[in-house]
Amino acid sequence: MIDQEYLERISLPKKVYDRIENDVNKLFHELNYKKVPIDPLDIAKRLDYILVPYSALTTEQVIELRKLGLDGTSFFNPKTQKYEIYYDDIFQKLARQRFTVSHEIGHIRLGHKQESALAKKMADYYAAYLLAPSPLMSNCESYLEVRDRFYLTDQCAYACFDRLSNWMKISGWKPYEIEILIQFDHSLPKGVDYL
Repeated sequence: MIDQEYLERISLPKKVYDRIENDVNKLFHELNYKKVPIDPLDIAKRLDYILVPYSALTTEQVIELRKLGLDGTSFFNPKTQKYEIYYDDIFQKLARQRFTVSHEIGHIRLGHKQESALAKKMADYYAAYLLAPSPLMSNCESYLEVRDRFYLTDQCAYACFDRLSNWMKISGWKPYEIEILIQFDHSLPKGVDYL
């Protein structure tokens, strides 16, 4: 189990954030995805991943996963030749389940083979950006608005709004950020420049 306080102190290099954000943009284009709130369960199904809610497992299996402290997990199943994502639909509220599935999509898309503090940090960022990309939040005025519009947990909404606040201080948008706006049929705000 990874210490949450330690995880919060880890910062990722800018190029890693850019790689994650760019991959989310590619994912939206691959799937021709354009609806908000973004539905990670739908995305997982479109990627042909197998979703397994804890409610479909035996009581013993759920107890074992809970002992390990896992809200979700994913792996490649060589028998089916597909990725499987397990997520806790018993103890987690729907907003948290959405984050968990997004987190596991991040692990898969980023090619993580095992859990580490760095992999968890990257998958957390992937999940938050997948659920609420900065360009789509550009007119949100509070974390509560972000939470409600993108159907997030309070913790995720707060982190996304913090990311948005920092992002709004940067002049110029990256090409993939403009592509996200176009993908979701949003117009480019006045005065926006490319980076």
